[in-house]
Amino acid sequence: MSATAFAHSYIGETSPADGETVTEALQEITLNFDGNIEQGSYIDVTSATGTAVDVTTTIGEGQLIGTFAEPLPNESYTVDWSIISEDGHPLEGAYTFTVNAPIEEPVAEEPVTEEIEDVTTDENEATEAPSETANEEEEVTGPSATMLIAVVVGIIALVGGVFFFLRKN
Repeated sequence: MSATAFAHSYIGETSPADGETVTEALQEITLNFDGNIEQGSYIDVTSATGTAVDVTTTIGEGQLIGTFAEPLPNESYTVDWSIISEDGHPLEGAYTFTVNAPIEEPVAEEPVTEEIEDVTTDENEATEAPSETANEEEEVTGPSATMLIAVVVGIIALVGGVFFFLRKN
C-alpha cells in the first residue's frame, strides 16, 4: 500500500450517533475522523421538513464540530458532511438523528412567581384590596339616597296624576 492511502481521514464516532434519539437539549454535534482534516470542511444540517438549520462549523484536529445558536427543536435531522483529508482528498457522507427532549415551559412559571412576589413584598396592598372591592360592591348593590328620593317623587306624581284624572270625570 502507498503512504497516501493512509492519509485519508475516515469518519469514526459521531455525537449524536447515526440513528440516535437525543432526549436532552442539543446545541452541538461532533464528528470525529481518524486523521486530520483541512479548512473547507463543513457540516450542513437539515430538518425532516427540509428546513436548513443554521450551524457554525469549527475544525479541530480530526474533528468537525457544528454548533447551533439555540437548542434544536424536537424533530428528525440529517447531517451532511464534507471534509478535505490531510492528503487533499475530499470525502463526504450523511447520517440522521432525532431530538426528542422534554419541552420546558418557563412562561407558565413566571406569572406564578410574580404573584407570590407581589403578595409577599407589599402586605398593605394585599389588605387594602378586599376593602376596595367591598366598597365597590356596596355602591353597585345598594341604592343611593338620590335614587330613593327620585323614586318617591315619581310615585307621588303618579298617584297625584291618577287622582287628578279621576276627580275630573
